[in-house]
Formats: sequence, C-alpha cells, structure tokens
Amino acid sequence: MKQKKCLELLESAQYVKKRGKVDRKIVMACRLENAKQAIGTIDPGCEIYGFTKGQFSLIDILEHCLDQIGPSDITVSTWSAASGDIRAAFRLMQENRIKSMRFIIDSSFKGRKPEFCKELLQKFGADCIRVSSVHAKFMTMKNDRYNLVIRTSMNLNNNPRFENFEISDDPELMSFMTEIVDEIWKTQKAHEGFECSRSANDNKFSTLFNNGSIVPAHPSDLITGKLA
Repeated sequence: MKQKKCLELLESAQYVKKRGKVDRKIVMACRLENAKQAIGTIDPGCEIYGFTKGQFSLIDILEHCLDQIGPSDITVSTWSAASGDIRAAFRLMQENRIKSMRFIIDSSFKGRKPEFCKELLQKFGADCIRVSSVHAKFMTMKNDRYNLVIRTSMNLNNNPRFENFEISDDPELMSFMTEIVDEIWKTQKAHEGFECSRSANDNKFSTLFNNGSIVPAHPSDLITGKLA
C-alpha cells in the first residue's frame, strides 16, 4: 500500500490547475510596508503575489495570515531559521493560534546554526521536525475554511534583501503539498535526521520518491551537462 501511494504521488507529481479568471493581487512592497499593509485582506480563493525589500519576514506573513483566517495547522519548509523567529512561532502556538506545527529543515542547519537547531528542538520537539536536503521555502496553513499555500524566497529569519512571496487559497494545491510533506514524515523517524551525519541525510534524500516510472535525470541530460 505504501509503495502504491508513493507511486501514485510520483506519477502525479505535477499540479495542473484548470480554472477560470483569477483575480490576482500583485503587490510592490518596497517602501516601509509591513506584512499587514502589503498583504491586506485574505479572501477565499485569493491569489496574492508580493515583492519586498525584506522589511518583513516569513514569520510576519504567518502572523498576519493567522489574524485573517484564524487558528491553523502549519508546515514550514526552510533552509535557515533565526532564534527570534523560532520564539515568535512558539509564542503563536502558546497562544493557541497555531494548532500544530511541522518544520522541514536542511541537513546543514545543525552544523551552521547549532544553537538555533537546539532551540527549535527544545521548543517544538523532535517529532515536529524532519531533516532533509532542502532549499525549497514554503509554508502551508490549513483550517476548516482555508487552505493557504505560501511559496516564497524567504527563510524563517530576517533578511533585508529583495524577497518575494505568493499566497494561494487552493485546496488542490494544499493536498499536493501535504502529500509530499507526509511522505517525508513517514520515511524518517523523529530525531533520526539529527542523529545521523549530513551525508547520511543526503543519501536518504536521494531515495525519496524514487519509485515509479519517472527516472531521475542523468547529468548529461541537463543543459549544464551538455555545455560541459
């Protein structure tokens, strides 16, 4: 059954949305706008794209969206995280605004920021965290009324550089992302990613979603390989 599920996920590893006209809100927030001013109201079915100078971070987007849609189950995928953002997420959980929290972090994080990694473990517990080879930054926020999927260049830290984000209320996209996250959770036990080496985590990553008819690209098939 597990292999069949993985095969189904792999063979449907595309998300194609057939929809009519979408009212997409596009925001140039390159002055001093905060998350509330830049994003504004979250409506059902929303599509919001924003471009910033990094004056607010992913945790600010999270808090504003919680203000708009109410308590939610949260998943965050990030390459890095800062202590202040970890504490802010924990505060939101203590206030019952976050119903559950899951983090996917890069295998280099414990070597680059051991003190922040320790804080993440202490505050949220090992079962809320999985370690992999991660450069994808995204966040999902789900409750009874909303299925927000946020794709972004932002990590879970303050970074005063050009950043972007896109917020979609989309049940099908939420289902797609949730299946990917659930598969990562099923193939790694709590604490496993912290107890093994980075190379072991990278090897584990290479086996994810490897079943099925889709064959990973050979380096010679890539444009960089053809130019070599």
